[in-house]
Amino acid sequence: MPNLAERIRAFFNPTPTRRLTVYNERLTPHFLVQTMDVDRAHSIIECADDGDPRDLFNLYRDIILAHSHLQNEFGKRKLAVLGDPLSIQPWNKKDAQDVTAAAAIKSMVDEYEGFTDACIHLLDSTLWPVAVMEKVFRPSSKPGLRYELAELVPVPDPLFDFTSGKLKIRETDPLTGAAMAVLDDPDPARYIIHRGHLLTFPDWRGGPLRSLVMWWMLSTFDRDWWARFLDKYGSPFLVGKYDQADDASRRVLERAFQWAVRIGGLVVSKQTEVEMEQAMAGASGDAYKSFHDICNREISKLVIGQTLSSESQPLGIGGGASKQHEDVRGDIRQWDGFRLGQTWRAQLFQQFLQINGLPGRAPKAVWGAESPDQLLATGTLLQSLSQAGLQVADESIPVLSERVGLTLQRSATPALPSGQGNPPRPAIFSAGLPLLKDVDAANETITRNAAADLAQAFRGSLAPIRRMIGESKSPGELAEKILASYPDWPSGRVQGIIADALTAFAANAVEVQAEE
Repeated sequence: MPNLAERIRAFFNPTPTRRLTVYNERLTPHFLVQTMDVDRAHSIIECADDGDPRDLFNLYRDIILAHSHLQNEFGKRKLAVLGDPLSIQPWNKKDAQDVTAAAAIKSMVDEYEGFTDACIHLLDSTLWPVAVMEKVFRPSSKPGLRYELAELVPVPDPLFDFTSGKLKIRETDPLTGAAMAVLDDPDPARYIIHRGHLLTFPDWRGGPLRSLVMWWMLSTFDRDWWARFLDKYGSPFLVGKYDQADDASRRVLERAFQWAVRIGGLVVSKQTEVEMEQAMAGASGDAYKSFHDICNREISKLVIGQTLSSESQPLGIGGGASKQHEDVRGDIRQWDGFRLGQTWRAQLFQQFLQINGLPGRAPKAVWGAESPDQLLATGTLLQSLSQAGLQVADESIPVLSERVGLTLQRSATPALPSGQGNPPRPAIFSAGLPLLKDVDAANETITRNAAADLAQAFRGSLAPIRRMIGESKSPGELAEKILASYPDWPSGRVQGIIADALTAFAANAVEVQAEE
């Protein structure tokens, strides 16, 4: 606990340079999850509702440590974000001060080796209600810096207190690491507080992980029930047959069965009949397995939003569910990364710039890029815009860089159109061509060029459209023929084909008129 002199010094210089969180994990109470029952679980939840979630948080830790499925899914949730590279991007790439601020923050992140571990701890709050990290700085000898990041210390949940209706941090004994009765409000200059979930309930309610307590318990109970069933009914057993009036043979057979446990075999006469029966445990055991799978699926749905990455499931014709599951996982990954980046920017990056007197706005922390399907859709869109005569403005290139995860810049020479070996035609008003004096002549040239390009597009399954263009007497007739020829194609694609065909139809009419 800081003394009076340290408190006065902290008042005039709020930059935390002394670590307060010194906690001995051996003093944390633990539960024997194997002995947990429903009544005990309900009692723990009731205590949390009354504002004391310490037992609930202790149970959370033991659940994750003891349950392989939940631990694996929780790891996937974190790896979805931390498996992507981290990019520190200026708030405004055209502002020199913002670029300089981003460089300073990137240097801080790169030089502090525990930054990834700090991210892992803060991502606990995707299931926990809250995660807290203590910031500690030290005077810097680097030119241009007053302070540098010294430590990011995880604050364990046994130090949380909610009896006052809001989060407070217990002070610890710096010698023994024991939690003390003194409670402090979390100072924003010292603590990072991260909430990575979407719930708006008070933290003492337990967060998203509370909804998995019963599913974890049922899964554990079912596993125990399943093992007992197989132990009792899963092993084959011996059946002996003897004459009803032959008591001597019956006694010999009983003694033989007793000795079979010891010597692993039977000694009987040739006339004695012994059979080994296999219990029908397969069908009965499937019920336990199905229930156990249901419990694990419910856990997966909450943690990672889908179940396909945990077990193989039949998807049916087309497998459309796989795409939906991947979309859900992508939304969760983007949210976790965005929320974590917001916390770092607001609670560490801005403070680092302020205490060092560095101008510029705090940069953004961005993990990874879009999914492959989203990148493919973006590339298709850009290609369609280029074919339509449009191009992305320079102001939008930084936005694309963030989405792709790579630094993009405009090429000095335009790319060749897809499938063509020759460079694109020069513009009709370029310096290499004489200036056209008649607007009608310019329109005719544009239309002829468009007709040549579109004619190359109608190939393969679209080849009949060339004949339709020549035979149609009006645009309406051409559109009707195309709709009748491709009834099973997606309406959006057919409409695009019709638009291109009408352009070629108009160009064809110009050419016919010119020839006449």
